[in-house]
Amino acid sequence: MPPYESIHEYYLHQHRNIEHFLELCLDHADSASVHELRLSIKKLRAFNKLAQQLCLHDTDEHIYIKHRVRQLYKLAGQLRDTQVQLRLLAAYEERTDTSYPEYNQWLLRREKKRIKRFGRKPRHVVPHATAHITHQKIGKQLAQASDETIINSAVKVLDDSFSKARELACGALDERDLHRIRIHTKQARYILNIILHSYPEFVFGSISVDSMRRIEIATGRWHDTLVKVEMLNKYLARLKTGDQSVLVKYQDLKNAFRAEVDATYQHACLLVKKEMRVQRDCS
Repeated sequence: MPPYESIHEYYLHQHRNIEHFLELCLDHADSASVHELRLSIKKLRAFNKLAQQLCLHDTDEHIYIKHRVRQLYKLAGQLRDTQVQLRLLAAYEERTDTSYPEYNQWLLRREKKRIKRFGRKPRHVVPHATAHITHQKIGKQLAQASDETIINSAVKVLDDSFSKARELACGALDERDLHRIRIHTKQARYILNIILHSYPEFVFGSISVDSMRRIEIATGRWHDTLVKVEMLNKYLARLKTGDQSVLVKYQDLKNAFRAEVDATYQHACLLVKKEMRVQRDCS
């Protein structure tokens, strides 16, 4: 047996995390709780990939109650996107010494609506995880799998994710490619963390955790800037004012956000190619 918490115990622990952070969010959906809820769901989704490789039956539909947790993840994502944009707008206002009170108020109203929507829908999304028969079945199968079987399965999943990401990185990256690399890299990092949690001496030779984390940070910043532009466009589509100075101010803000998208995209492309050791061609 591994010296740390077993894969089986860690699997059930992630279910309990979802329940815990869901309860916190239903009480008060602050940004930290929403983030932790989404993180727990991401880890459980990574378990889905690992379990499929281990040939645990029925995992595709049941390992994390796929359809209902996807709904929960989407709702939490919409709320978190708004909360992140509030934080980024405050940082931009401080950096540029310019205020955008109309947009800030719109984001705050959007946050309140998402919190109400979040509070209404998820209560029946996730039943008590450890009592669910499918979770018990999968947990038992995980407990019975040998260390060698678990590690070999993890290597296959990691190799597959890394190969797909590296293949994309070898080409001339467009936004869709960069988004897919972000998904593959994050999923691989979660799976690697799952294995390292129970097998701390495990080594994945293709890419380090630090490299995957640097890719995740760079592509995450790029993703946040994309959301900046998308969110601002939604606000501007609803903005009704005859004040030309206000319109000019927000057009300047939109141009600044677009410049951030370009800069973070170029940086992410170069960093992805560097960390995956491929030729730097981002054209």
